Amino acid sequence: MADETSAPLEISSVEDGVYRVLRQEIGRLELAPGERLRLEEVARRLDVSLTPVRHALRRLESEGLVVSIPRRGSRVAPLSVEELEEIQALRLGLETFLARAGAENCTEAALAEMESARDELERAFRDGDLETYLGSFWSLRDACYACADRPRLLRALEDQRIRVERYILYLCRDPEAFGALRRGPDTLLEACRARDGQAAEQATRDALVWVLAELQRMLGQVEEPAA
Repeated sequence: MADETSAPLEISSVEDGVYRVLRQEIGRLELAPGERLRLEEVARRLDVSLTPVRHALRRLESEGLVVSIPRRGSRVAPLSVEELEEIQALRLGLETFLARAGAENCTEAALAEMESARDELERAFRDGDLETYLGSFWSLRDACYACADRPRLLRALEDQRIRVERYILYLCRDPEAFGALRRGPDTLLEACRARDGQAAEQATRDALVWVLAELQRMLGQVEEPAA
């Protein structure tokens, strides 16, 4: 459950601010799948009126992060295999292209950034620091992808990252999966060192398919009805 004492929003667009706060809280599992989103409680916590909360919930519903039922209100959307498959299909198209182009055009500065992120990722893994671990995981990939010089694709990818983050957090509840997640950044880093676009594309594809398969297994066990 998100902190009830969140500071009031101080931004120009209140509706957009409410939307961004809720989207981040859902993505980080601070608002749990299935959790009720009561208008009055959200408005009081964020120190806004009911109207921007309603509009923000509609936007989140259009993205599949919130479900609304007439006369029963809104809830955080559950984790589902169907949504995950949609997210990973989009990520496969975006990230494999960015990985190939990024590796082929990888700069020494980008490589240094990737190596620093890999070191931080390993430290976070040893310390069990999940937030830093995931931040380093994304930073390593982003350093490669930025070298592709495709800002519109990077913005499109950011939307999918927000959607997928709660699935990655769920995946990391499995200790073996938490450790195995490091293999993808390792192979991408090696491909970037060699400026090998094909290897970077394949490494990214393999990592995304592995995440999908692991989560399909985990979520499938949850969704299966009891015998």
